[in-house]
Amino acid sequence: MANFITAFQWMIQNEDAQQACAVVPDATPMGAAGPCYAISGINSGSWPGEYAAIEALPQGSRLQAVQGFYQQHFWNNWFTQMVSDELAKRVFDFSVNGGAGTAVQTLQKAVNALGGSLTVDGGWGPMTLAAVNAADQAALVTAFINARVAHYQAIAAANPADGQYLKAWTARAQM
Repeated sequence: MANFITAFQWMIQNEDAQQACAVVPDATPMGAAGPCYAISGINSGSWPGEYAAIEALPQGSRLQAVQGFYQQHFWNNWFTQMVSDELAKRVFDFSVNGGAGTAVQTLQKAVNALGGSLTVDGGWGPMTLAAVNAADQAALVTAFINARVAHYQAIAAANPADGQYLKAWTARAQM
């Protein structure tokens, strides 16, 4: 069964490789008042209450709160039931970076690329979990990476201004 700590350690390398939990400037999400800041990827505009609670802690005490935030808001029972840490950590990382629904849709597309027949709806359920766990895990990791890269390429193609992020997004997906 997949392990949260393994997935968290993988993801945090992308959000805060030094695990410094420092306040850094960040993009302002649509609808949020700017300017925005982030601590280990937790954006003050997207998660104002959670961000404020973590910011109020001494910097040396923040990592445990950051870990708790990601476990509460992004990890779920479906991840725990996945048989592969290699796959779970990548899907978890994409949930943080691209949203939970997008990550699951991408996973469903990856399963289907290997011959599955899942409905691509972005929702976890027993059929998605069973198909994920029944697949060849190494092949599914590769298919998921490819589907994630294709997702980022589609964003850049549809929104040329976002093309500036494509190299970093692709590198993150291919880890």
